[in-house]
Amino acid sequence: MKNLAFHNRPRSVGAQLARMKRWPSFEIINSREGIISWVGSLRGFQLFYKVGVLWDPSLTVFDRPYVLLLNPELKPRLNGSFEEIPHLMYCAERPDQSGLCLFDPEGNEWSSHMLIADTTIPWAAKWLYFYELWHYDGVWRGGGVGFESIAKARAEVIHGEESEQSSASKKEAPMAVKQTLQDSFT
Repeated sequence: MKNLAFHNRPRSVGAQLARMKRWPSFEIINSREGIISWVGSLRGFQLFYKVGVLWDPSLTVFDRPYVLLLNPELKPRLNGSFEEIPHLMYCAERPDQSGLCLFDPEGNEWSSHMLIADTTIPWAAKWLYFYELWHYDGVWRGGGVGFESIAKARAEVIHGEESEQSSASKKEAPMAVKQTLQDSFT
């Protein structure tokens, strides 16, 4: 994900909307209060998923695209918990609305200078591929930084010293995103 060419200024709403036409299954479903919402279909390993993408061009509510599964809904492995699902922007109040963790926000892997259609959407498809494989055997093959899941971060806090990375709040979905999700997709 690193080494992607940066545009010299943040991408405009028009540029983002125009480039999203590259993904014909995605359509704008909402553009209120400055938040743009798309819904579309992506293929994982074997299944197709309906996903929602939220983007705040002003970067005032949240500073990166937020992607979540709409259908089929996000679910843990058999006899597992949502906290065990790898690489989520975890939403404790509504775990099924947790966002997909597609890049390291502190590693400058995404910025407003990039096009969502060229970064976020392909990364979401790749995440879905690894999510399906994880459901099959419990092994996350998608890589990533930090703890694989909220459950593993909490286990580290309980059984070892709390490190900077183990803070569960780093992967918690911000409240503004949670409210926008409820307004946009429910």
